[in-house]
Formats: sequence, structure tokens, C-alpha cells
Amino acid sequence: MRYKSLFLGLAAILAAMSGIYNWWPEQNPLRSPKSLLPERSQVQQIDGVFNEKEGWGFVRSRDGKGPEVTARQKALVQKYDALFLGDTGKKQVTLTFDMGYEKEGFTPRILDILAKYNVKGSFFVTTNWIEKNPEIVKRLVKEGHVLGNHTVRHKSLPTLSDGEVKEEITGWEEIAKQVVGNGIDFKYMRPPMGEYSERTLKITKELGYRTAFWSVAIKDWLPMGGPGEAVKGTVSQLHNGAVILLHGNSDDSVGGLEQIILSTREKGYKIVPINEI
Repeated sequence: MRYKSLFLGLAAILAAMSGIYNWWPEQNPLRSPKSLLPERSQVQQIDGVFNEKEGWGFVRSRDGKGPEVTARQKALVQKYDALFLGDTGKKQVTLTFDMGYEKEGFTPRILDILAKYNVKGSFFVTTNWIEKNPEIVKRLVKEGHVLGNHTVRHKSLPTLSDGEVKEEITGWEEIAKQVVGNGIDFKYMRPPMGEYSERTLKITKELGYRTAFWSVAIKDWLPMGGPGEAVKGTVSQLHNGAVILLHGNSDDSVGGLEQIILSTREKGYKIVPINEI
């Protein structure tokens, strides 16, 4: 009985911690930075740059104080000019949406809502999504939204060679330009599943892109129990300079998007394009 009580106590502590820390298992698209990594001395270096695979994650923002990341994350973000947090001196946020190989159906509705409230968002999409939805791509660019690079095949970049990483990024740009023309300056790339290494951050920067992570996220790739849960989960994490990640195929996030915008503004936050965050 004593061991059973001890087990239940430990389970309760772990459950409480999971509500604070953005941690999910390997198969999920968002994970903790506290991954099980090899010792630094045992990690292979390529041209003097570490190539260990890491997953973007953070301790969630509470009471508007902003998320907490590790010292290593801060150093890499600064060194390679990656983005996960905007100007913390300004009460503003930006909305971003991820699309990979999901069945399309919600983006026109998202665009209608954004237009209704004069909000400019960022859409990180794969070439598969671009090729299947060229008219939607043209519409979102025409309406002033950012078309973001989410790679060709949605592969974990650290597992690829330098040449393959470059092809995932530049190959995406070639397909995007075939649809929207050459007049667009593509600047942002979001690594699939939030997986990166110092090497891939370096390559991304050398190709003229800025790696775009996030500072607010919810488990909206799974059913959340209704739009209200998506609204609550998003709004509860708001902070100055927040980069909000939503998934464009989520019933709950899309269903709650209008209220997310309204609640964000009610809290005094301005919603700005990613290049202004």
C-alpha cells in the first residue's frame, strides 16, 4: 500500500509538470529541448559545427512572463539569427500556421477570418501543399500573408547531408516561384517537426533564410475537445513578442481562431506580421 501511494504521488507530480513544460514524445511535432542527447564530446562535428539533432521546446509562458529556453538554445538562436521570440518591449504577437501533407480544407476559412480582422499571418507549407493548392497559395500571397518555407519533403533536417538540406530548402523555393512568380523574397524557414542541429541552422542562414521557431504552441494536431480548448491554451500563453504556432488542419484551432484573435486583442496585444515582431 505504501508503494502504491508513492507511485500515485510520483504520477501526480509528473502530470503537473507536463502541464507546464512543452514536452511530447518523439513522434509528435513539438518536443522538449531536454532530449536525450549524447555527450558533447561524442557528437560528430562537421566542419567544426555540431550536428546533434535537437527538438525545439520550452517552458511555457505564464502570466505574460514569456517562455523559458535553455542557455544553449539562446546561444544558437543568437548565433544564427533564428526567430522564436520578437521584441519583448512591445505588446504584440504574430500568428503562424503550419501545413505539411494534411488534407486541405480549412485554409480559405482561415484567410476569411484573417481578412475580417485585418490580420496578416504566416503560412509554413511543403511543396506538396503548394502543388495541390496553387490557387490558395496565390490568394494568401495576394492578401499580404507570408508564404514560409517548410521544405520539400518534410524530413528531419539533421538526418540529411548538407546537399540534401540545401535541396530541401532551395527546391521548395523553386516550386514556390513557379506558382507565385519571382517577385517574392522568401525569408523564413520552419524546420519540420521543430528538429534542427547547429549545422542545419548554419546552412539555413547561409542560404539567406531565417529559421522560424515559436514561443506559443498547443497540441492542436490532436483533438483537443473543442475550439474553446484551443482558445484557452493559446491565450493563456500570450506574452510580448509571442510567435504563435497553430496547425492549419486543426478543427479546434480553426474553429477557435476568431476568438483567439478577439481575446488576444482584448488583452491589449497587437497582432503584427512576422517581419514586424
